[in-house]
Amino acid sequence: MIDHFIRTFALLSIAWSLAACSSLTPVDQRNLLNSMPVSQSLNFEPMPFGMQGDPDLTGGVIEIDGRKSFYKAYELPANHPDIVVQLRTYIEKSNEGDGFFYPVVELYDHSFKQLDVIRPQLRFTQISSDGRYAAVPIRLKPEVGSFIIRTEPKLLGQEASYTTNHEGASWSYSVSPFSKRKPASYLPLGQLELLTPDEGFSQPFEKMSGWFWQFAFDKGGESLATTEDYLPDLTLGGGPMFSYGYSFAIPSRPSASVRASLGLSYLSLSDKDGDSHSQFFALSDLLWIESNQVSSIGFGLTFRGAHEYKNENGTFNLDPAFGPKVLIEIRGAMGVSLGAQLSWLTFSDENGNEFSSNQAGLYLTKLY
Repeated sequence: MIDHFIRTFALLSIAWSLAACSSLTPVDQRNLLNSMPVSQSLNFEPMPFGMQGDPDLTGGVIEIDGRKSFYKAYELPANHPDIVVQLRTYIEKSNEGDGFFYPVVELYDHSFKQLDVIRPQLRFTQISSDGRYAAVPIRLKPEVGSFIIRTEPKLLGQEASYTTNHEGASWSYSVSPFSKRKPASYLPLGQLELLTPDEGFSQPFEKMSGWFWQFAFDKGGESLATTEDYLPDLTLGGGPMFSYGYSFAIPSRPSASVRASLGLSYLSLSDKDGDSHSQFFALSDLLWIESNQVSSIGFGLTFRGAHEYKNENGTFNLDPAFGPKVLIEIRGAMGVSLGAQLSWLTFSDENGNEFSSNQAGLYLTKLY
């Protein structure tokens, strides 16, 4: 059983690595842009509500001052409320160095008259599992009927202007408070995400899908070994746990997600008499999470794999166990959350003896 979880855990890691390398290289982006004809007319699509993903600019090319740029054009419904969308652009690493897509956003009224052109200064201070990104909030007042996402074609192929103090040209970028950074170049596509509010909401919720890791420490109700006062006891099904998983956003429900994770736990210590004790097991969670801007609550199932407990008297094998789990967490900056969790578990050994060892613990999570 433990081997099965280790293999699954490894496959998840490989899948994540492959996904991270699946985007077009800078050379591929330039070749694609050069090979695509300029669109004869702008293609406006209805802006999707509850979106948390790539707007995909590869469908069309616009011409600015005789140069090409990929673009995406969205149309808003009439009489829409005052809403905010968020555009995220990521720093990408490649054999050619760092690079990113510089977003220019054009706003139009319902008669397609231009209202504004947004050229943001970028601050790459946010960190996620996909790397460092800059968030660009875009306010869409009721008079805005459509908007276009593109880049500044004259920047393509140039080295990006970098500043630690976030000053200078309108298309400079900053990674403050970090003082050292390699030069970056402007990319035709780069990696983008667009977050839009759900129907009836004025602004998008934070991104709810992506890879995450979690470090937790649980204490079970069944004590296996007691240590000195300043050290944690060894409890059945408890101890330090490291998990890796993926959070799935729920369509049309921006405040909800499903988290699936796999992990391992190992704790070895000496009791007050100097005898050695150790426990090792795999674990897994499947949880429904409801969130707001500052906190989350969740419920679901937790699983402890078949595991071993060793002491001076020998090795004891315990069967897999699963039970309900609830949690509450505080959402922090840059995807970091602190939480408390409770779960109810009953274990049985190879002789059929059952042990109730409900779990209580704290955890630190780094989310997407």
